[in-house]
Amino acid sequence: MVVMTLASLNRAVDGHIAAGRYLEALEMAERFVSRERDTASELLVQINLAEAEYNLGRWEMAWERLRDLDPLAAAFPIARAGLSQQRAWIAAHTGRGDDAVHHWQRAELRDLPLPYHAEHFFTGAVALIGVGRLDAARRCALAGADMAIRPSSKRNALFIRARVAAAAKEWMRAESLCRAAAAHPYRAQGGDGLLMWGDVLTRLGRADEAEQAYALAIERDGQSESARLAAGRARVVAEG
Repeated sequence: MVVMTLASLNRAVDGHIAAGRYLEALEMAERFVSRERDTASELLVQINLAEAEYNLGRWEMAWERLRDLDPLAAAFPIARAGLSQQRAWIAAHTGRGDDAVHHWQRAELRDLPLPYHAEHFFTGAVALIGVGRLDAARRCALAGADMAIRPSSKRNALFIRARVAAAAKEWMRAESLCRAAAAHPYRAQGGDGLLMWGDVLTRLGRADEAEQAYALAIERDGQSESARLAAGRARVVAEG
């Protein structure tokens, strides 16, 4: 068992997730013991663990983890915003575009710490893609890029802009943005963006480069669902 404060657990879980160690984040939480009561930190731990689960491809489990947290979160603006934002992200990736937009619009930007404002707009861009509002999605992606502070956010801004371009069938622009994201100095996580890059390159008929993009998804975000999908698609490209 791991004895620490809930705030320390949250920092540790967040650190594991940022490094792509999703299984370790979940395992740490399972072994955690505390004698304190810190509702805000407890909520943030659950919100972060949902991210670990959906990166592993456990989308329904991530959704269920967040299901009954609203009464506790009501007193904590950051938790309210975090819940809404995570739900929007999950809904957008499970084919529920209207739900994604609904939950995203419930997340108040002012309730999030400044370094995470960019992620609010990235989530909005993905949600808006799901309902076909590509111009609004593009504006959200650009707003997020302008607000990006953390190195991870600056890298992810390129991948999100690439998502919008791919949704608009602007394949060359999507490829260029993905290439720039892959070359960014921040290399942790990003499996979903690298998987997208491989898919775009495959569509463009650039099989050798697509295999390299899929290999990067596996190398840099090895525990993720995206890495597993990349491995399968790399085999198809190689056999094709």
